[in-house]
Amino acid sequence: MPRLWAYLALCVLIVATPAVACSPLPPVLAALPQVSVVIQRDGAPKQTINARLAKDATARAAGFQQVCPRQIKTMAILFVFDDPFGGVFHMGNVLGPLDILFADKAGIVLDAQTMAVYSKENVKTVYSPGTSFYYALEIAAGRLGASVQELIGARLRIKGVIPQ
Repeated sequence: MPRLWAYLALCVLIVATPAVACSPLPPVLAALPQVSVVIQRDGAPKQTINARLAKDATARAAGFQQVCPRQIKTMAILFVFDDPFGGVFHMGNVLGPLDILFADKAGIVLDAQTMAVYSKENVKTVYSPGTSFYYALEIAAGRLGASVQELIGARLRIKGVIPQ
């Protein structure tokens, strides 16, 4: 009987293991400073979240790739661009769904979308607001509320680096 339980446990472990290896906090993300981001919109209470600050190309390229789903649920990344950026975001090697807010230079949210994990049904979808932006905030899907589109028009304010 113990062999049967060991076999069943091994089968569950194999089935539950994702195809892409994950890391609780990859070194490139661990090295990023954290900032406090306040999300304010008319008629709604403000939300304050802590986010890793991705200001350089290496940090922006890494994003949430290879981060374990459990860690994704507790983190956010604020991507900051010095000049208007018109590129796209992807979900390659990202292991959990994300919401993304795109904001202009003043921090006004231009667009908000939910990004799905790549699968046979969702192959290589890319995400963009369709216009240039200065900030992109990625956070676990649903963490900011059921309908992320309600945040379009809200304002993002960065309150500063959080001491480590």
